[in-house]
Amino acid sequence: MAEVQVLTLSCEDRPGITARVTGHLFEQGGNILEAQQFNDPVSGAFFLRVEFDHGGDAVALRSGFAPLASEYGMRWELRAKTRPRKVLLLVSKFDHCLGDLLYRNRIGSSPMRLR
Repeated sequence: MAEVQVLTLSCEDRPGITARVTGHLFEQGGNILEAQQFNDPVSGAFFLRVEFDHGGDAVALRSGFAPLASEYGMRWELRAKTRPRKVLLLVSKFDHCLGDLLYRNRIGSSPMRLR
């Protein structure tokens, strides 16, 4: 069964980054479910988050992506979507945002490790 993976990365903005990354994921058997990208014209930084199905070996996917990441000087992370994130919640006296985050955690749409 395919496991949903999340790849996040940042690097200096250059043409072709999205094409190279998504092409690599396709070649490794990935099926993109959702993707967002952003470039900051002030700093020249590029940011990408890709959520994708992958039925293969995550270790092989990670080691296969490393040369591409190195070529572009990327800071990147690949993780299973179901793996809870460590988070620190800072809230104001208005609780609507806190309530939303706790609700998302409870229903599993945004798993977090809260302490």
